[in-house]
Amino acid sequence: MIRTSIVFLFLALLCVLLLQRPASAHGGVVEEEDLCVIKVNYLRGHFKIYQPETDGHKEYCEDLPNATETVFVMEYLHDSLGKAEVDFRIIKDVTGKGRFARWEDVAEIDDIDSVTVFYREPVVDPDLLTVIHDFSEEGDYIGVVTANVDGEDKIYRAVFPFEVGFTGYGYWPFFIVVLLIIQVQYFVMSGRFRRWKARRVGAAATLCLLVLAVPDAHADDWVSTRGVYTVSYESSLRPIEINQMHAWTLHISSDGKPVLNAKLSVDGGMPLHNHGLPTRPRITEELGEGNYRLDGMRFHMQGDWEISIEIAANGSTDTVVIKLSL
Repeated sequence: MIRTSIVFLFLALLCVLLLQRPASAHGGVVEEEDLCVIKVNYLRGHFKIYQPETDGHKEYCEDLPNATETVFVMEYLHDSLGKAEVDFRIIKDVTGKGRFARWEDVAEIDDIDSVTVFYREPVVDPDLLTVIHDFSEEGDYIGVVTANVDGEDKIYRAVFPFEVGFTGYGYWPFFIVVLLIIQVQYFVMSGRFRRWKARRVGAAATLCLLVLAVPDAHADDWVSTRGVYTVSYESSLRPIEINQMHAWTLHISSDGKPVLNAKLSVDGGMPLHNHGLPTRPRITEELGEGNYRLDGMRFHMQGDWEISIEIAANGSTDTVVIKLSL
């Protein structure tokens, strides 16, 4: 019984570890209306990162897939930035804070020059800042943009941690669990466990596989507040990962019939953290048969989320709230 309990506990712990996703904090770069926006205190700019040698014109907000030549572009949205002296620094992340690193953590570094991999001296650029750096190795880095606005005493900064060589977990957790179940099945078939013990181990492994294999593409139906509409959704990203832009397909019905020509308004956030979505998702296409394409979905941290969808069709307006945990 003791051995079986240990094996059962091991499988359960493995399941939990594989389900963990990297948490992201509120950095200096956020996404608004599908655009990356960097916040230098109250000053803002469109922020784009390119890796032309490997990905052509593909744009990134923060994390980068390759250690290669990288172009950082910041288009100013405030005239004050065009008159300010702006410098740009990239350092290796030695703060130990990861995604939660702030300027206070960077300021505590004794010799910042020793961990600096790129630095551009303060320059006044009328419209935008453009810098190019060739990363020689993968790893965790922190970008720091500093603006000294003429006529103001304060210096404003934006700090954004990012990873070079970021690929995500992919399907490795799924394959690991499959191999684990094959191994458990071997023990079961070889007769090394009694039948009742094998059932406990097999149940734990099977539960783990089911959770990982179908984590985020929901077939659940969500009923609106007054019961007028029923909504289900399917994500283009399976499983849904933190900080990855993706789309949903919404299916809306009423009394078992698809709802056509509906007007949809989407909002959401994390009630426990008292903040909204980092993007502004919107319906981009009606696909027919009660299906609608919802673009601009992105979740920037782990936790419990709520997506609120207001539906107006055939003279009836009602709201459905979809809850999900990442």
